[in-house]
Amino acid sequence: MITQELDTTQTPELNKALYATAKVFVQPPKNKEAHYGKYADLSAIDKAIREAIKKADSGLSFYQGVLDNQSANGKDSCKIYTTIRHISGESLTIYGDSFPRDAKMQTQGANETYAKRTSLCLAFGVVADDDDDGQAVALLDDYKAKQEEARERVTKWIASEFMTLKKDEIDKLRLVLKKKDKKPTDLSYAEAFQLAGALNFYKLQQGQFEEK
Repeated sequence: MITQELDTTQTPELNKALYATAKVFVQPPKNKEAHYGKYADLSAIDKAIREAIKKADSGLSFYQGVLDNQSANGKDSCKIYTTIRHISGESLTIYGDSFPRDAKMQTQGANETYAKRTSLCLAFGVVADDDDDGQAVALLDDYKAKQEEARERVTKWIASEFMTLKKDEIDKLRLVLKKKDKKPTDLSYAEAFQLAGALNFYKLQQGQFEEK
């Protein structure tokens, strides 16, 4: 398994060149779209970096490669690396993501491309993806809203069914919750569906359940 040790080699000329490049670097356009939002693909990232190097005349070059690796459980995998070189002879290698080796060339190629993107972003400080924190919050809110809608629908059904049952029947059903005094409308999402399942089973036993 490949491990990256801390490199203490001094690279003053390369550092100056990276600084000069960073000063003129323009983040690449997010020219692709995925389910999580827009992102810059590998070609856009590569172009933005090379344009900044040329504009700064910083004397930098870089290349990427793939190393055979082995995960902790012994499975074959690959690891991407990015090597940045300066005309002074100084260089810096930054290791990126590892990914499993896949017999399907299309999957292998997609994994390699993704790993190269993340390695370049790490090496040159590229922001290639949209900040999806807001989207994650929106998705969570939507999920909670749908969950609450389902809870209300089920608790209303339970309440209407309870009106047709005797108190001792209701008390037996409530045993699944261990909360005999809780009103149906006060049940949580999980409690509502737990009690609904018990109620459906009870109706099935009584021959009252109608499949819809």
